[in-house]
Amino acid sequence: MIRLRVWAAGRPMGWFGHAQAAYFFEYDPEWIADKGYVLAPQFPVVGQRYVGDQVKTFFENLLPEGDVLDDIISAIATRGASSFELLGRLGAELPGVLSLLPENEPPMARQEYKPLSHEELSARLHNRAQTPFLVSNNQGSMSLAGAQDKLGLRFDGKTGEFRDCVGKSPSTHIAKPDTRQLRYQPSAINEYACMKLAAALKLSVPEVWLQRVPEAVYVVERYDREVKNGKILSIHQIDGCQLLGHGAGWKYQRTGGLVSLPKLVTAMRSLSLRGSDLLQFQRWVMFNFLIGNADAHAKNVSVLINDKGYQLAKFYDLLCVKAYGDNGLALFIGDAETFDTVNKHSWEEMCQDCSFGVQATLKELEKMALALPAQWQKTQARLVKEHKPTEAELDLLARMTAIFDAQCAATLLMLGRELS
Repeated sequence: MIRLRVWAAGRPMGWFGHAQAAYFFEYDPEWIADKGYVLAPQFPVVGQRYVGDQVKTFFENLLPEGDVLDDIISAIATRGASSFELLGRLGAELPGVLSLLPENEPPMARQEYKPLSHEELSARLHNRAQTPFLVSNNQGSMSLAGAQDKLGLRFDGKTGEFRDCVGKSPSTHIAKPDTRQLRYQPSAINEYACMKLAAALKLSVPEVWLQRVPEAVYVVERYDREVKNGKILSIHQIDGCQLLGHGAGWKYQRTGGLVSLPKLVTAMRSLSLRGSDLLQFQRWVMFNFLIGNADAHAKNVSVLINDKGYQLAKFYDLLCVKAYGDNGLALFIGDAETFDTVNKHSWEEMCQDCSFGVQATLKELEKMALALPAQWQKTQARLVKEHKPTEAELDLLARMTAIFDAQCAATLLMLGRELS
């Protein structure tokens, strides 16, 4: 048997390991006695060993995906490594509150950070082909889920100063440069603009910044961190795939139908989420449709967990993916699988499947479609003034404007209204 200690904010939560060719998780007796919160709803806090695919799936969701993961495996010389081995290498800081450490290694109590100059950050970006961004800080160890290049660090929004995490010190922000995939460039300004637009429309989103080092770097405040008395505290969170018990490979509805808006809503209702959270989730669906976000998949929704219960996390990874030519919906609206096939009946069907009030939902959709174009004009004007977009970024912003206008106009038309 080989196992790693699972820590949650400095408290021993349990063990993750494998024995007899099967992965397992079990809670620490002290965690059970203290009535600690669950790792995930499918793992009640009781004195039993959970074994098998559901354990493996949960922890694999903490790792990067796709080409990013392949690059990291190559960079840290662990070709052919198991998920357990990768988590052992990268698990000092994970999404949310968790950290995975060798059995006899305690978490580091001291939080330490080292200045990271714009020049050094720029050099790391130029060297991404050799050293993946996530592991470019050789003073720390972390894993961030997803298929994009990103790095956890500390950031001062007032001064624009970056700091590297040292050892197991928790990060407070995530930095994301433009993607290396030519088809989806530029991307940093897209996500920054869409997040600022979401904030203007009163969606629950974290603070964001756009920095030039001189390369564009999108910076987002981590919703699973908070600072109290100068100390950074982590908050437990699970994403939509972990909530439903599926791996990251099933995050799109079209890849097997294991995830969907109704399935996510049903799972969230089983957690007794507040009505305001479910309303925010509805608005997330509407916003992603209106901005043409073809990548609004199940791992882009998260739930926070603490001793008091569950709460919908702030929204993240909001982009106008339609601007790059993608037209498919990651999660279908009714039976509609593409933006172009969504109509009023699609929204009515979604409401029925999710037990949402039809009239209230359509009224909120109409309200957002009416408000979005004007808010986008303000957001874009401020962005252009403050960040001096490049020619490629200006071209992208123009495409985004056309898509926003078209999506809002089509929505109002299907609802029997016109954009004045």
